[in-house]
Amino acid sequence: MMKSKEKRRSIAFISRKMILVLLLAAVFSGAYTSLASAAPKLETGRKDQIDRFIETRMHQNRIPGLSVAIVHDGEIVYSKGYGETGSGAAVTPDTPLPVASLSKSITALAVMQLVEAGKIRLEDKAVDLLPSFRMDDPRGKEITVRQLLNQTSGLADTVFPEMAFSAQPASLGESIARLKEVKLASDPGTAFHYHNTNYQLLALIVETVSKEPFPDYLQKHIFAPLHMDRTTDAALTSSFKEPGHMLLYGQPVALKEPDWFVEGAAGNVSTANDMARWLMLQLGGGTYGGTRLLSPEGIAAMREVPAGVESRYGMGWTVDGARLSHNGILWTYQADQLLMPESGYGIVILFGSGLNALVNYGTFASGIADILNGEEPPKSAISVGMIEAGIALLTLLTVLLWVRGFFFRWNRWEHKARQRRVWLISLRMLATLIPLAIFISLPQILTFVGGGRVLKWEQIFLLMPSVVIWLALLSAFGAISFVRKALCMVAILREHQKAQA
Repeated sequence: MMKSKEKRRSIAFISRKMILVLLLAAVFSGAYTSLASAAPKLETGRKDQIDRFIETRMHQNRIPGLSVAIVHDGEIVYSKGYGETGSGAAVTPDTPLPVASLSKSITALAVMQLVEAGKIRLEDKAVDLLPSFRMDDPRGKEITVRQLLNQTSGLADTVFPEMAFSAQPASLGESIARLKEVKLASDPGTAFHYHNTNYQLLALIVETVSKEPFPDYLQKHIFAPLHMDRTTDAALTSSFKEPGHMLLYGQPVALKEPDWFVEGAAGNVSTANDMARWLMLQLGGGTYGGTRLLSPEGIAAMREVPAGVESRYGMGWTVDGARLSHNGILWTYQADQLLMPESGYGIVILFGSGLNALVNYGTFASGIADILNGEEPPKSAISVGMIEAGIALLTLLTVLLWVRGFFFRWNRWEHKARQRRVWLISLRMLATLIPLAIFISLPQILTFVGGGRVLKWEQIFLLMPSVVIWLALLSAFGAISFVRKALCMVAILREHQKAQA
């Protein structure tokens, strides 16, 4: 009997201890969970570091305004706007700005949705999907959907300079109709050529196969499910509501984007917060907020580079090891998106200023990535303002030296010309035309160094206005001096002939 009582007491004691342990575990577990959920995804110190970095880079590069968003683990952990728009309004994370070629990754997703729906295949020929797509080049019949996505169709700016056309098309159909007499730059599937028309063809395929206007398809199947409520699609840059900025001698100048047909390739207008949801979809394997837009296999396929081709371009994404990125370039706007699946971070930056040869926009996203990875971003001792000041000084010096030589030292040159040999003077005179030759050849030079992109003069000026102004003055001064010296040499030769007669 005593043993039975002791046994019951022992069991009760052990039970009370177990209950106490379980209660304490529950309390500590709840406290830990509460603390973990309360802990910020991005520490205050790191947020401050990012904030200082952006403001410093903006000042160094004379960027008038931008918005940025950072995502991690399905949440927006940083979202902020800086500076002003072209109309003078404060930039916020909800300010709509053109995202330019970031649109290509969105167009690619639309195509992949139709692939997974069984409506098209990646190996389908474009001519079989688009009755209006015809090329005199027989190789055009072999272009596949996959090659358009990978930018390996054989189409290129050098054979179809769509950015440089004086008259821009008004629709996808009109744009594609212009391809009829184009000859491909390479056999389909053999070489990478970054070319906007590839994605215009893809947009037309989406429109034709889905039987929905391309903007409506994007709205219904991508923007609405992602709650990208402020995101729209534009066919022409003339529909952009806000002016952007160009940089002239380091000073931002509000300017309307030049006319350009951008449907499918560069036509989306969005916000940092909306694009953050787009990045969360990418990091979530094709799912956002419980809604699946594409399978994980489809997302993975978009990140594969084409086999047998020297290229780092997947389907709307540039693949750099584990990282994925794409930039967007317009003449008064710029954008960047960066995915780091290894750490789960995504970064998007929308700039209120456009392409400029002196501004390295890519350092913004890469610098933020360094901070997120616990590293110190590289610092630059030279700012765009310093470079532009140097170019302005060089331009002023060029003007002063030419005025000095043309007006105040002409008699001295004429005196020496009478004493020197004609061939030597002629060589020196020809040297003054070198700047003019470079200036005239500038479009071809930029096409060569710029990976085959063909630009017209308006775009070249916006790319590097201070350099173009200096080179134009140098060319004009050289040409004027050459003509004056040539006339002088003719007069001197006639004098010699008369003297000999």
